[in-house]
Amino acid sequence: MSSGDKIIIRTVNKPSGKDTEELVNWFCRVFGLSGEKSEIEPVLLKEIIKTSMHGEGTTSKVLNEKLDLPRSTVIYHLNRFIYSGLVIRRGRRYYLRSEDMESTLEELQSEIDREFGRMMEFAQRMDSLFESDAYARSRRWKERRKG
Repeated sequence: MSSGDKIIIRTVNKPSGKDTEELVNWFCRVFGLSGEKSEIEPVLLKEIIKTSMHGEGTTSKVLNEKLDLPRSTVIYHLNRFIYSGLVIRRGRRYYLRSEDMESTLEELQSEIDREFGRMMEFAQRMDSLFESDAYARSRRWKERRKG
């Protein structure tokens, strides 16, 4: 995975409505980007979605001016979006990972499937090591009983 060695799996409650605000807030919470009452991240995500769907992306300067926040705060939150896998940076512009949310989540799902495939290889190797270790211990124990 591109964002480090951490995997968190949790069950999430589905949003109740079809309101854009509620869905954007829900995605921010699900990806651990904002709390229940946070306003910055949903506004950033909406802006990134809108500009990405038009193929334009957005800059930290535009978001800084639009939200009237310090640029360092905007960049901090944009980096969190990048870390989550939802957003990528090309040059000075920030985009959804793909052209829309559905495609973005499909790409994330493919990456997760690929990573879990790699993890399965390591799990099999670990099982093999435990089995050989258990066999060796059992053999030593039997030899001690005979001796």
